[in-house]
Amino acid sequence: MLIHFPDGKRLVLDGHSYGPAGVSTKSVKSSSQRIGYKATTIPSTVATLGMAGSRFGKLPLAQVMAPAIELAENGYPVTRLFRKQVQWCRAQLLKNPAAEAILFRDGKVIKRRELFRQPQLALTLKRLSSAGADDFYRGEIAREIVADMSRNGGLITADDLAGLAVPIQHEPISTQFRGYEIVSVPPPGGGLQLLQALKVLELIDLDASDPNAWYETIARVMQVVYRDRLSWPFKPDEMTDSMHRWLVGADRAAELAQQVRAERKQEVIEDDEDEGDTTHLCVADESGMVVSLTQSIQSLYGAKVASDKLGFFYNNYLSTIPRHGKFLSLVGNVAPRSNAAPTMVFDSNNKSTPIMALGAAGSRRITSSVMQVIANTLVHGLAIGEAVDAPRIHGTLSGKAYVERRVATEEMVRRLGNSFHVVEVKAARSYSMGGVQAIARDGHGVWTASADPRREGTSSGL
Repeated sequence: MLIHFPDGKRLVLDGHSYGPAGVSTKSVKSSSQRIGYKATTIPSTVATLGMAGSRFGKLPLAQVMAPAIELAENGYPVTRLFRKQVQWCRAQLLKNPAAEAILFRDGKVIKRRELFRQPQLALTLKRLSSAGADDFYRGEIAREIVADMSRNGGLITADDLAGLAVPIQHEPISTQFRGYEIVSVPPPGGGLQLLQALKVLELIDLDASDPNAWYETIARVMQVVYRDRLSWPFKPDEMTDSMHRWLVGADRAAELAQQVRAERKQEVIEDDEDEGDTTHLCVADESGMVVSLTQSIQSLYGAKVASDKLGFFYNNYLSTIPRHGKFLSLVGNVAPRSNAAPTMVFDSNNKSTPIMALGAAGSRRITSSVMQVIANTLVHGLAIGEAVDAPRIHGTLSGKAYVERRVATEEMVRRLGNSFHVVEVKAARSYSMGGVQAIARDGHGVWTASADPRREGTSSGL
């Protein structure tokens, strides 16, 4: 979570979850084990939002949570994308009775337009609204989580939950891009890769009116910065301010830009990119406070198992952690890397309020999609809605390039083939190319919001 306060102060609340103390390669043996109770890290959303509300909020917790409780109790109509997502995970979800009870009716996916109600979740939210976030880690809800884990072979204990106390507060990291200040989150989030990508893009002399050159460069930049991430496998608490400045500075960007200009196929690195079950929201109030918040349980429906009594799905973040022979491998209390990149953009001549706040869903496509939206506004001059809707491309460590059909000309596919081993043309607005949510402020102080048409989202103003 990235917060800009009315007085100009900025703060990152790092709610990334951690593995249970007892997790090991013996307890979770395979990196392909992506589902089930053993794939779950300690949930941290409740602690993070609870801390943000108590320290920086103005409204009582019960009032803040009332709309969520109402949605869980009274439901909302099932959409086309909702049904598709359940269908994609159907076989795995049906193996868990609690997940089946939430999402299926007599073994069939809940119908479109039917009201989706979550009574057990509503009770959990009511409990939190009265007892507070601490109940999730040390109270009645914590005891039920531990009992659920014990019944089903999970690894989370009462000590694990109680040990996740207060989210870490960080200073955000930032860099300059074409006269603007770009502010994002430090590792283990994906803000560093976003800032590096923008710095590299700025150094490459591109004809922005040539879409073939533009999209090819975007894909190569993303491939190079994620390759660089593997070269600097620091733990988050080992990243000093000077290290941050160097990694997003001009000298390092020049080195990476040289790799982009090399125009050769990179060595393939086996890398399984998940599409990611992430949500993002941006909000600004009349006082000048702006929040950019990314939340995730990793894959669609996380571990594909739910608590029957509490009504929520567990995450599967342990599936992202290397098992053997790699830095940050699977050990107790390990913090998984994340691609979450809640971001804000400031006019370098007036940093009192951001001119843009944005973030995305989509695993590693978070970084590439956010980078492209920023570039579309600051380089191409597009309005925020146009920038979010504009065609996208994505380059991977495994030597694949994905490009949306709207710009996949024969010439572009040919050029991409010079740099990537596989070129895959996606739908015109592909779900797999990230889902950006953004707000932008004009010179009169009026905010405009945009929800990505690739995924379902909404915007509103009061």
